[in-house]
Amino acid sequence: KREGGGGGGGGGDGGGDRKRQKKQYISGRGKGQFSRSGGPRTAGFERLRTVGVKGVLVSCDVRSEPMCQSECCMAFAEKAERRYPDLFKDPEDEAAGGDNIEAEIAKEAAAAAEDAALFQCVTTNIKGLVFIEFKAEMDPLLVCKDLIQEVQKLGRTKTKYATRATPVLGTSYARLADIVAATKPIVDKFLGAGVPATKYSVLFKRRSNNEVDRMEVIKAVADLADKKHTVDLTTPDVCILIDILTNICLIGVAEDYFALKKYNIQELAGFTAKTSTTMLAGGRVKPAGEEAAEKGEKGEKEEKE
Repeated sequence: KREGGGGGGGGGDGGGDRKRQKKQYISGRGKGQFSRSGGPRTAGFERLRTVGVKGVLVSCDVRSEPMCQSECCMAFAEKAERRYPDLFKDPEDEAAGGDNIEAEIAKEAAAAAEDAALFQCVTTNIKGLVFIEFKAEMDPLLVCKDLIQEVQKLGRTKTKYATRATPVLGTSYARLADIVAATKPIVDKFLGAGVPATKYSVLFKRRSNNEVDRMEVIKAVADLADKKHTVDLTTPDVCILIDILTNICLIGVAEDYFALKKYNIQELAGFTAKTSTTMLAGGRVKPAGEEAAEKGEKGEKEEKE
């Protein structure tokens, strides 16, 4: 009975941990979080064919795409507001009085609509991939890295469904000439002649496309970098990320990419390294104890056989 009581107490502690963990997520994440503004705007796949689109490519569980879009818009808005407070500042804050409840509600609704207007969800036509476009003059690399570094520092994440976040600084058609033209200004900014010597690598990934040659793209992009910069495939300071989605190309840049576990939010939060290596539907993870128990049962069965 004592052991049973102790187990109940342990369950109570576990329940407390779960409650505390829920509070760590973004408050208000859910289907109704954008109820006043009508939800984040959504554009079709054609939007990604426009040269120069910026944003963040997020991977998630297929069944969690809508929730991932909503929580990522809120997470990026939270980080962007710290870096670009003027974009979120209400010019009527000082003029409006606090006694008028209706005015306060209207102001809150207008702010929610403005936040939604700063970001836009774009259809990728690839299951498990969500693209959040940054509409204003915000740098996706800085905002995304703020989010990633916070997860690394705290050891937990406020987003429940996002797995990996990749900053995208440009888009083009998935043709070699178009990719090079769209990549050149990005490479000049990070690996140009006026930048101190930097170690870099070019990472290539393609989905639903067998026409674009991997080595041709990597060589063409590497040739754009100034000769004083050196290629380092293990510990690069800057990674140029080339993502091919059907007939479009997303061009991204990531700093400290490998040190930050390739911007994998779940790994940085300790879900893989500390808790489990098995990711379940909806961003949930299987406790390490369950995995060990399953392996033990499997081993016993094999020994018996």
